Amino acid sequence: MQPSSFSKRAAALRDLKRKPVPHQGPPRFSAATSHEQNDAYMQEFDTAYAELEAMSLAQKGSAQGITAHRPNATAGIPHRASSTARPAAQKSTASQPAQQMQSAYPAHLNSSWRSGPADPAGRICNVSDVPLMCSSINWSAGEVVVGSADHALYVVDVQTGKKRRTLYTKTAGHAEWVTTCQYLPDGRIISGGMDSLLCLWEANSNRCQQLTAHAAPISVVDISPGTNTAVSASYDKSVRVWDVASKRASESSCLTGHAAPVLQLVCGNGDNLISGDRGGTVIMWGLATGSTTSKLKDAHAGHVTALTWQHDTNGGCTDTFFSGGQDGHLKMWDPRSKRCVHDVAAHVNARGKGAVGNIVSAGAASSNLVVTAAADNTVKAFDARADLQPVSEAKLSDFPYSMAVAGGLALCGCGDGSLHVIDISSGQTLYALGANKHAVRGVHASEKCLVCMGDDGSVFLCDFML
Repeated sequence: MQPSSFSKRAAALRDLKRKPVPHQGPPRFSAATSHEQNDAYMQEFDTAYAELEAMSLAQKGSAQGITAHRPNATAGIPHRASSTARPAAQKSTASQPAQQMQSAYPAHLNSSWRSGPADPAGRICNVSDVPLMCSSINWSAGEVVVGSADHALYVVDVQTGKKRRTLYTKTAGHAEWVTTCQYLPDGRIISGGMDSLLCLWEANSNRCQQLTAHAAPISVVDISPGTNTAVSASYDKSVRVWDVASKRASESSCLTGHAAPVLQLVCGNGDNLISGDRGGTVIMWGLATGSTTSKLKDAHAGHVTALTWQHDTNGGCTDTFFSGGQDGHLKMWDPRSKRCVHDVAAHVNARGKGAVGNIVSAGAASSNLVVTAAADNTVKAFDARADLQPVSEAKLSDFPYSMAVAGGLALCGCGDGSLHVIDISSGQTLYALGANKHAVRGVHASEKCLVCMGDDGSVFLCDFML
């Protein structure tokens, strides 16, 4: 008796489940290389599924006189576009006049920042009953936008602490967690989510355009300074460039070259762009050409966890950048020579390695130092003008989730809901605030206001006397 088609398919599925995921020995950094094993497994799964489907068609064909056609085994794998298309827009031609966005890191603060806010309890705006994952501030418009795990974004008035609007409707918005968001200079908002969608929200409205080019969750989105260009990075290993000059955005180019999910992305002056992936590679791009200018393989052992451009004493962006990794190292790179000029084991000690989660170099705002926060629960400052020599260190009460700098102070949000205010030059913790009940995932500061958001679903705001 011949085995039935059902029993054959069942046997094939049992073989697939028993088959181990192929890899060349135990990976040195399992968290960093798990995507490679996953890719191999999914390739084999797609192949096995195609074979099962072909087997089923063959069974039907033999009974009905139909010739079976075996589908492409890679049909389930998203196709990635070529690395170049039309060039990205370089000059502002938006229909709405661009607002002047205030610097993310103010160089000067009034003296009350060193003693504490007028009311430490602050103002609290509860917008969601689930964690807030990301945020962006528009000081010119007096508002902050936060993205939530409930799939919505919320816009909160910085002065009153009241919610202005919700960016989610039955026909517009994300279908999964919102993972990243940024304000455009004209007041529009671009957001990315676990659903692989980008949403471009109209200013002062809850209407949006959905951009569907990515095939996996969006990790980060950034805006190229001085242009109407947005850039997004994804777990699909691609970086995509968007022309947002007009009301309707369009894709300018798809940048491919990463072999692992892209976790970090930051735009620099002109058409400079850097991105870092889960496999430890950093790539420098030219936005105008959509091409790779340099590929730094194994820049870090493990994930690339932080990237930032160096800023001069006036806060201007230079051509030098810094990277931080899962290996606890802080590195300084010169794009002209395409090499690492300084490498310090900033957060490595006898107990292990602390992944560098945040790096800020903001001129006078960071006391002309490079400030890092890492998983070893410390904030450290280094002097880039002296071969990244250490200057100061501050201990934190918990894991650091977010950090901003302002007027020589580091503002670090921790996993226990506290916000530490640290003098960067000395490493002295001046005080701590109970900003949230759980992890603080976003921090923003102006001369007179502090804004935090986090896992308790609330936005915390407090004022400082002028």
